[in-house]
Amino acid sequence: MKKKAGWMCIILIFCLLAGCSRQKAQELREEESKQQKIIQEEVAFDEPLPKDYKGTLTMWGWDVSYYRTITEAFQKLYPNVSFEYVSVEHKDLPQKYETALIVGGELPDIAWSVIDTRGEVFELDMWEPLEQAPYNFDISEVYEYLHPHMMNTKGNVCGIEQSLSPAGLAYRRDLAQKYLGTDDPGELEAMMPDWESFIEKGKEVYEKSGGKVYMWFSLGDIRQFTQEQQQAAWVSGKDIDVEKTFGRSLELVCRFRDEHISDNLIAWTPAWNAAMEGDEHIFTACATWSVKFTIESHDPEGGKTGRWGLMSAPEGNANWGGTAMGITKTCKDKRLAWEFLKFATLSTEGARALNSMGLMTTAKKPYEEEPELKSYKSNWFGAQDPGVYYMDKIIPNIKTRALTPQDGIIHNNLSLVSSALNGDKNISAQDALELLRTELSKELPDFNVY
Repeated sequence: MKKKAGWMCIILIFCLLAGCSRQKAQELREEESKQQKIIQEEVAFDEPLPKDYKGTLTMWGWDVSYYRTITEAFQKLYPNVSFEYVSVEHKDLPQKYETALIVGGELPDIAWSVIDTRGEVFELDMWEPLEQAPYNFDISEVYEYLHPHMMNTKGNVCGIEQSLSPAGLAYRRDLAQKYLGTDDPGELEAMMPDWESFIEKGKEVYEKSGGKVYMWFSLGDIRQFTQEQQQAAWVSGKDIDVEKTFGRSLELVCRFRDEHISDNLIAWTPAWNAAMEGDEHIFTACATWSVKFTIESHDPEGGKTGRWGLMSAPEGNANWGGTAMGITKTCKDKRLAWEFLKFATLSTEGARALNSMGLMTTAKKPYEEEPELKSYKSNWFGAQDPGVYYMDKIIPNIKTRALTPQDGIIHNNLSLVSSALNGDKNISAQDALELLRTELSKELPDFNVY
């Protein structure tokens, strides 16, 4: 009995201690929450937070490398801030956001949006309008060509781009020298100012090589690139003029296919990746992020010889991809979220972190404060500095368009049409336009598709 009473005393003491501990932890959490609230109310949104600020931000995204790099850089300034990250495929995020809004589920504090479906996602009632108080974001802080990609149809700035995504053409210097007589970007740009001259040179290359070398890798890439060169929105009110909006790019795809200008590799497949280190293709679309994630990743030999070059594209450059980040209306600590968003997209410190990944900030001021941030040198490009070329040559000659809520559906159907053209040489440009009209009419019955 004495032994049993002793154990009961020990258990009682343990329970009392545990209860005290829980109560103390609860008191600490309440005190921390109270301190956070005071700081959030007292520190203006255009001033930095105290370095010992404590808080947690949640985030949904698909690029773990970007997430880790930018949050670790932020935590060097704010070591008491933590992040909770959920990895989600970008194609699945629109539905995940919509489901959370319908059922009243949790949204992340920081939400991501990819360019393909952003027109739709930015219409959801979940975004803080960053141009309004207390954020007062001035969109002129970032490069002008991105402005239409950061706003919804009401004119609200819903997100800020993570990084620049301008695209020109990358090319194999050795093959350009052999078949075109020069590997100088300026001379190549003068030689092929438009797609017609590009096609004519492509015919010569195919003939000279005995049908072994193509100017281009993928029909899907040329369709997307030439489509993004057009500055008109894909939807105007309730109208979709298929021939006017998509006819030129689909006609070029058919010519690239039928006149042996392009191979029929499918982007991101093992065969497409492997072709980066082969000797059968000269040109490919190349955005800032492509340097590291496409060329450097899939052409190991190229880094030893510097055999790649970068040039502006015929008829102007294009925006290729892009991810924006915004603050959700349900965010519990909007003051901290804004501090992180400013750091990631607008600050010089954030620009340094991006540069370490081969990416470039969308904000202008960091380049004024540290001009060297324009530079991103790569062994694959030899003496040429791709970063400087993007900033000084490609961005000034870039074309872009306003996004619409229907862009995601149109993207999917354009991919379907591209696959059909890739798989059947008997499908003409007019056939492709009719197929696109048919599919869009099914999926967008409330629109005038013609």
